[in-house]
Amino acid sequence: MADITYLQKVGDSLHLHYGDGSIKTAYPNGSGLFLVSGTVTEPPIDPEDPPTGDWVHPLSGAAITSPYGPREFDGFSDFHYGIDFSTTTAPAGGNVVAPTDMVITIARSGWGTAGSAGNCVKGHSTDGAYTMNFYHLYSIAVTEGATVTKGTVLGVEGATGNAFGTHLHFEMYEGNFADPWPPPYGVTTDPAPVLVAHGVTP
Repeated sequence: MADITYLQKVGDSLHLHYGDGSIKTAYPNGSGLFLVSGTVTEPPIDPEDPPTGDWVHPLSGAAITSPYGPREFDGFSDFHYGIDFSTTTAPAGGNVVAPTDMVITIARSGWGTAGSAGNCVKGHSTDGAYTMNFYHLYSIAVTEGATVTKGTVLGVEGATGNAFGTHLHFEMYEGNFADPWPPPYGVTTDPAPVLVAHGVTP
C-alpha cells in the first residue's frame, strides 16, 4: 500500500488519499478511534438512519466517466475536483437539474480561467450547507439570483469550455460560496457520499 498523501474530512468520517490514487474511508467507532474500511466510493448505509431520498440526481441516467480524486489524463497527473457524468456523445445531452432547492449565484458562459468551465451554473442549497458547480453546459436555463426547487432544469449537458466530450462536471463544496473558483478559495468535497446520504445513487 502506498503512503497516505493527505486526509480529507467528509462529515464525521475521513477520506485517506494514497499516493497510488486509491482512497479509503475511516469511520468513527464511538470510542475516539477511526476504523478504516476497504476502498469505497460511498459510505455504508446505517439501517437505523437510511438515506432520506430528499435529493435527485443532477443528470438522470448518466454514467460516471471520471470520479472525484487523483487521476491520470492524457499523460498527465492531476486532481479532479468533481465528478464527470455523461449520457451521450452528441453535442447536447440530457437536462441538468438542481439536486435540491438552490439559490443560483452564477449563470454565465465562458467562466473560469480562459473560459475553461464553459457555460456554467453555480449555486448553494437553500440551507447553505453546500455549494454546487455545474460546468460545460450546452445551454443555460436559469438566471442569477433565482431560487429554484429540486428538479428544476439548470441547463443542458454539453462540451463547452475545456472539455473533451459531452458531459457534466459536477463540483461540490461544504458551505455557502457565491463563487468558490478556483480551489483552494473553496475546498471541494467528494459529491458521491453527499449524494448517497441524500438518497441518490451517483
